[in-house]
Amino acid sequence: MFEKSLIWLVVASGVALMIAHDMQRLAVHRVGVTRTGWLLVCAGLGPFAGVIYLFLRRTVWRELIESTWKFVGDEAHPLSMRRRRLIALRRAGLIGAPVFRRCLALLEAGYPPPKD
Repeated sequence: MFEKSLIWLVVASGVALMIAHDMQRLAVHRVGVTRTGWLLVCAGLGPFAGVIYLFLRRTVWRELIESTWKFVGDEAHPLSMRRRRLIALRRAGLIGAPVFRRCLALLEAGYPPPKD
């Protein structure tokens, strides 16, 4: 019985650390709950907490991309200005590297498309 509890605790700790690392990479303070909250959720649910986190993360990812575009601007602003704004958000630590790379790729691809 002790071995199973120890394994559960080790797995829960690993999942909690991976969640905290991912939240740090995304530069967010909460994905449903805070990092401390995820530690408690992981202690109770173990590896199942990771599945819950992944579902919530998808929503947060979309919100991060949408809010970044609100700051960067649309096609009414020149591409160079939107690129500078995006870089400024990254340098200020307001967006994480994965969000920056995704938005930069979309920007280079011509996103957002012109409105008709």
